[in-house]
Formats: sequence, structure tokens, C-alpha cells
Amino acid sequence: MSYLVLARKYRPNTFTDVSGQEHVTRTLANAIKREKVAHAYLFCGPRGVGKTSIARIFSKALNCEKGSTPEPCGKCVNCNEIVHGNSLAVREIDGASHNSVDNVRELIEHFRSLPPSGSKYKIYIIDEVHMLSVSAFNALLKSLEEPPPNTVFILATTEPHKIPETVISRCQRFDFKALELTEIRDRLKLIADSESLDIDEEALIMISRLADGSMRDAQSLLDRVQSFCEDKINAADAATALGVVEKKVLFELSEAVFHRNSDKALELINQTFSTGIDPTIFLKEFVLHWRELLIAKFSGTQGLTRVSVPKDPAEELIIQVRDESSQDVQDLVHLARDGADDAIRSMYPRYALESLVVRMATREKVKDIANILSSVRKMVKNGDVDLKKKSPIVKAQPVEASVAAPIQKKTSAKNILAKKHTSKTESLVDKKKQVSNEPKILNWVNFFDSVKTSKVPMLPEQLARIAIVEFAPGILHMKAPEFTASYLQRSEHLITLKHQLHKFSGITDWNIKIEKGVNGQSEPGSIHYQLQEAEKEQERNIKAKAENSKIIKSLKKTFPGSTIERIKTEV
Repeated sequence: MSYLVLARKYRPNTFTDVSGQEHVTRTLANAIKREKVAHAYLFCGPRGVGKTSIARIFSKALNCEKGSTPEPCGKCVNCNEIVHGNSLAVREIDGASHNSVDNVRELIEHFRSLPPSGSKYKIYIIDEVHMLSVSAFNALLKSLEEPPPNTVFILATTEPHKIPETVISRCQRFDFKALELTEIRDRLKLIADSESLDIDEEALIMISRLADGSMRDAQSLLDRVQSFCEDKINAADAATALGVVEKKVLFELSEAVFHRNSDKALELINQTFSTGIDPTIFLKEFVLHWRELLIAKFSGTQGLTRVSVPKDPAEELIIQVRDESSQDVQDLVHLARDGADDAIRSMYPRYALESLVVRMATREKVKDIANILSSVRKMVKNGDVDLKKKSPIVKAQPVEASVAAPIQKKTSAKNILAKKHTSKTESLVDKKKQVSNEPKILNWVNFFDSVKTSKVPMLPEQLARIAIVEFAPGILHMKAPEFTASYLQRSEHLITLKHQLHKFSGITDWNIKIEKGVNGQSEPGSIHYQLQEAEKEQERNIKAKAENSKIIKSLKKTFPGSTIERIKTEV
């Protein structure tokens, strides 16, 4: 006799044998008991979760020689014929290869005949029904709406969204769910015991996880591992046979990341890929491992039990994250997930993975902001730093009493300007050999203050941007930005300027010379320019003092690479 694969050999024969679909099996069993069998059913769900198997069990339950029963005997002629696929009462059709309207018309002709002798129902199982053409669905629609007596349609599909709503509305729909890892593991354990296979728990978990919710896939994988390992199966052999990564490697990799050992992490990646593992499978296992570490950190043993992690790996997971902060674990899981997504889409997944593990191993640890704030409060409480102390102000040298009141609150900048222009004016006076009985020593800052006090519109703003070349009795030689020069050269503005000069100095006749500079910029040496420079110097001094303060040094030590971007001072 030819070998029968495990997926066929251990196909469920009764509703109780089906794993993970109790909501379907219970409903169908109750329908048989109460004789409320519908004429059309639609089974939807992923591959390998029991859609066709339940359709066959349902067929046996309806046509068993014992009568319609939720528990078919499995020994009568009808049950055996259905199991072996040669029953005249049950017809299985592949929708992918019989998808034309002619195939459906042939099926409709078959509807008109009565059930075979000894069978109560004629049952039509159409697998992958979504593959039927639109014309085929239209031809089938009338039969679904008004079926012949004692006829049951069972439609199975993995893509219900491709089926017309008019068809779905005429069927009782059942949505099959992907199986839980524990359900697959328990079923595989029963099969292994029946086959006298010695398989360890970790290998069972590995196969169950790789099946991704499909019982048929899990049984096929077990068949493959059995052929490789014969009667004794361990995790290492199973990983080799299936081309997946062993759990031990993942633990070593996460340990290298936690210990910031990027060299060890790269070595593990190289060893793993030298075995010919599929990068996609490795990345999936990598992300699942970090998910388990996250669960271990926040839910402990109870959470790991819920996701079917065996006892020994669960204990190792908990030990590995025990000394890591919650923020660090969350950050690493986030990096692993996003990095794996990028690697899967990359043309060079291995290189992307190597970059990912290096980034994870060399990242700065996340600081607990609550602890940092607590430390800062403690420093303030102990008097190590005074948060109420105002920022220092740059002091300037004293100036002559004749200097007018400052035009802004920045005293240091004003004093700097006053001293500079006083010295320059005295030099100009000596140069012109003026006599001691002149009206007064001319000082540009004092003149600027007098103009500002007179509240002449726009003139103070323009004068603040000019640089004085010469300011002496009857002489004003300046360099101004292009816009300011154009403004002052207008006759009405020039008259206003001469009036202010006369008012300030008592001199009527003034020779005013204006040179044009760069438009849009204050001239170097102007009041506006020097005020800006003084403010910058003051900010630099404040920042330098802040950099040397104990609290800033502490924060920089806590957050390496951080810098002071802006300082806000109390006014």
C-alpha cells in the first residue's frame, strides 16, 4: 500500500475531532439534531483550517445509514464511500478548474436526479467557489434560490469578498478562524504519539508557529521533519529540516543586543545565514522573539503562557529582560519591528538586518525621565542650584555724564555705544582745532536720543542704521544702507534732519554727505549693528555661564550629545 501523508491519514472523521472550529461544528450538529438543515452553506476562512473536512463530516452525518446524526458511524457503506471520495450522493467540485457556465449547467442537470438508494441527501461541495466566472455564478443563482428537494450545497472559499452578494445572501455563512498555536501543538502531539515519534516540546512549538494557523500546513511540516529525523526529533534537527532559526540563536542574539555587543550580534547573523536560512523566515522569527521579550517584561509567566511559550523558554525570557528598563525593552521592540519591515522590502535583506542589529546594540539606553526630574528636584532642595537666580548682565565701563538716558533696556549695549562715540567725537574736535567756547561737544548718541525724544516719525529708525564717518559742528558725513540713504536724501526728510541738528547743536548751516552701502543691512558701526553685537555677546556670556552650571552639567551627563538651543530669562 502506498504511503499516506499525515494530513490525509489524520483528517478528522467526526465533529469532535475538529480542532478550533467549535462555533461551526456545534451549529451544524444542532441543525442535524433539530432537523433544520439549510439548503446552502458558505464556509469561509484561511487554507488548511478544516473547511473541506467539515463539509465531508457534515455529508457523512446527513447520509449515514444510521440516519441523520451528529455522530456518523464511519463504518457503513455511505460513510466509507464519502471518506474515499467515490460516493454518488456527494459530489466534490474544484471551482478553479470547473469555473465555466457549461460546467455549472452540467451540474444543474445532475440536480434533477434523485439521491442514490440508501442516501437521504444529494450534497454538492464546491471548493474555491470564488474562482467561478460571473456567468457561472448567474447560472448557479437560481438553483441556490430554489434548490431541488433533499439537495444541499456547501461552498468553500478563502476569498469571500470575490463572491457576489446575491450568492452570499442565499447561504448560511460560517467564518472559520485561524487555529491557535496551542490547538495545533496539541493536535501534533496526538499525531506524534500515534506515530511513535519522540519529539520535544520546542520542536512542536517551532512547527506550530511556522504553520501560521493552518493545521494542514502543520501536519505537512511534521511529515517533512519526520522524514529528515526519523523517529527522534529535537529542535535543532527540526530547524535544519525546515530552514528556520533555532530558539537558542535568538536568545544569544538578544543577549548580545542587551549587552551592547555588536560584534557578537554580527557573528550570530553570519553563522545563521551560512546555513542557507530564508531571510524572510528569520526576520519573522526575530520579530516574534522580541514580542515574547516584551510580553515577558510586562506580563511575566502568565502572559507567556497565553501565547503558548513553553516553560523553559519562558523562564529564560523573563531572566533576560529582568534587569532591563521597560522603556528600553519597548524601544528595542519598536526598532526590531520597523527594522524587520524595512529589511523584508529591501533588495539586500541580510545587509539591512545586520545594520538593524548593530543599531539596536549601539543605541543609547532610554533614560527614566521621572528619575531625572527627581534628581533635579533633590539638587534644588539641597541648594546645589538656584533656579530663581536671574541670568547675568554684561557690565560696561562708565561713561560721561553728558550721555543721554538709554534708548533700550539693554544698558550694557548703550554704554558701549556711548563710550565709543564720545571718544570719536573728541578726536574729531581736536582734529578741527575747535575753540573751547563752541556750543557743545557733539556726540552722535546724544543727538540720536534727542531725535528719538522728539518723536519724529521714521527718522530715529533710519538714523539707527547709519555709520558716522564724521560728526562735527556743521558737518555730518555718514554711510547708510541704500534704502536709508534714499529716504534721507528726499528734500522733506533732509529738511527735518537739518532742523533736528539745529535744535540739538544751535548751528544753522549744516553740510550733510550721505554714502550708499548695502541695501537691507545695518552698517557696521551703526547703533543698530552695535546693539545687535552687544546682545549677541551678552547671550554668549549667559550661555557660557549656563554651560558651567552644575544642573546643566548633570543633564548633559544624563543626555549625552544634548546642547543648549535657547535660553529664556525673566524680565
